[in-house]
Amino acid sequence: MQKVLIVAHEGPYGSEKLFNALRMAIAMKEFAADEAEIKLFLMSDAVFGAVKGQKTPDLSYNLQQMLEILTAQQVPLLLCKTCAESRGVTQEMLIDGAAIGTLSELTRWTLDADKVMHI
Repeated sequence: MQKVLIVAHEGPYGSEKLFNALRMAIAMKEFAADEAEIKLFLMSDAVFGAVKGQKTPDLSYNLQQMLEILTAQQVPLLLCKTCAESRGVTQEMLIDGAAIGTLSELTRWTLDADKVMHI
């Protein structure tokens, strides 16, 4: 089984980079669930993607819902502690299944991964 780590940096809704990263993760789970183990680590402004209560009436996608699909499928989701704290994002603000992580955890995930995607 391939281990794939997706590290996202781009903020939600300002561009489609985070959206496309999540689309790729969902597709991997859908089409290759038995072949790929996926982990997500959000850094920089991407940490806002895991904040609950998003309302996106003018958009055709909702990043909160996409992340909830992935966490329901047991995809680990961590947020950079330094990035979250500097932006005022706390654990209580996050969707179920998301957690504040550390650089040490990202380092372990990176060393363990067969493929790392930085988006």
